[in-house]
Amino acid sequence: MNFLKNAIVGISCGLAAISLLAADAVPRRCIDLPPGPGNQRNSEGDFAKLKDGRILFVYTRFNKGGGDHSGAELAARWSKDRGDTWDKTDRIVVKNDGGMNVMSVSLMRLDNGRLAMFYLLKNSEHDCRPTLRYSDDEGETWSDPICCLPEPVGYYVLNNDRAIQLKNGPHKGRILLPLARHSLATDKGMDWEGTLLCAYSDDNGQTWGISKDFKGYNAQGQRLTTQEPGVIELKDGRVLMYIRASGGYQQYSYSSDGGVTWTPTTPSKLRSPVSPASMERLPNGDILCVWNNRDGVPAGVPDRIPLSVGISKDEGQTWQFVKNLEANLNGWYCYIAVEVVDDSVLLGYCCEGLHRSRITKVPISWLYTESMEPKPVLKDLYDDLPEGPFTSLKLPDGTCTAAEGTAKVISYARGRGINILGGENVTAELALDKPTRLGDLTWLGAERFSSAPPYSFTVEALKGEEWVKVAEQGKNTNVGIKHPLKYMDPNLVTTRLRFSCTSAKGVILCDPATNTILPGFFKD
Repeated sequence: MNFLKNAIVGISCGLAAISLLAADAVPRRCIDLPPGPGNQRNSEGDFAKLKDGRILFVYTRFNKGGGDHSGAELAARWSKDRGDTWDKTDRIVVKNDGGMNVMSVSLMRLDNGRLAMFYLLKNSEHDCRPTLRYSDDEGETWSDPICCLPEPVGYYVLNNDRAIQLKNGPHKGRILLPLARHSLATDKGMDWEGTLLCAYSDDNGQTWGISKDFKGYNAQGQRLTTQEPGVIELKDGRVLMYIRASGGYQQYSYSSDGGVTWTPTTPSKLRSPVSPASMERLPNGDILCVWNNRDGVPAGVPDRIPLSVGISKDEGQTWQFVKNLEANLNGWYCYIAVEVVDDSVLLGYCCEGLHRSRITKVPISWLYTESMEPKPVLKDLYDDLPEGPFTSLKLPDGTCTAAEGTAKVISYARGRGINILGGENVTAELALDKPTRLGDLTWLGAERFSSAPPYSFTVEALKGEEWVKVAEQGKNTNVGIKHPLKYMDPNLVTTRLRFSCTSAKGVILCDPATNTILPGFFKD
């Protein structure tokens, strides 16, 4: 990181100052909010800066299941040190007064000084609408709710950290809530393709209007899935709507009249799965985007991986300094809240599915460091092996033997591997060329072949004259990911391994290093 080297050169205050700079110049996870008993899911939230210097974070705390329609309430935590540490317990600020739940918070400091909280009041699959409460005591108490869409009743989605208030131009002070409307068709279930629109208010939320709605189409006129939009005010007075969409990219639409009418959708340069992005204006005028960048991500990596950041100096047209913050293959990151605090940004987001909420503090200087390049893809150990069944197969470090009809070399989405078929008493053995420490077998990994149950995979090693279990995978193992073997005793030395799998479609022995390793700042 050149910026860090240059900064250290200019410091002459000793090693303590250098250590402090290094700690402050990189991202840091501040708090994780995992689920627990009676709290099956903690998901999307938003931040607000309070007048006394504290930071408020309000998020959705599910207490009657983990689904989007399960019972939930809005919980709050406070930070007294600009987001570095947080309260250890929740305070419930909005109880569940919806038929299903309350969720998806946006906090906003209005231009009249009041604190506003928007969220979805979800009564049913026919009635889910944005709701507003005010606080005049910095989040200690909240007013009675105001429905932002009294008519027409419908199922509207407003993501967390989506509400904005325009700062310039003829519509200065206008609140915009970007929405996607979905309808419940009796024969097909919910129409999730989405119709886009904005609710808007010119009196700080007392009364509301509705923009013209529109749908997304590609260049060939085919309908796109368009969901979970966000908006950001541009320097020329227009409003940019960025949209979770099908087709491989975030879609854009523009409004020149304060969010009342919108241009047809066009693809941005943000490669993306069908997953939401978040944008925030930085103090220097650039735009920060946080999203799941899919540019260069190999097939088989789940959609909402990695969590990436990028900077635009031209109002969202192109992106620089793109790199991954989080890239754990089990991560599944989404629904990001962004808050600029001093010379850093706080990011609140879901990870490990939608069940865990996390807050990470990222120095703005780190956002401008060069991209982290992926490690080179190594040659697959199995590239030169003939495809098809085998009973004995020479590998670079040993010989694999299997009963007839129980193993074969296959080509598949992530390269080549040895498919060991499953079933009762079906095993394959690997005889190593020399006594080898298990921890040194880094070229040997395993990939679950099918999600169909049952699934268990066991590795045994010959210790003296006895077979002992040294590694295993269970029913929760992800499909489609090359997992390195995690040995119970990596220092055990053996000359022979034995593999068995209960899945009918078996397991694939493969070289885990042949995956493109997604680079991220956090190395878990």
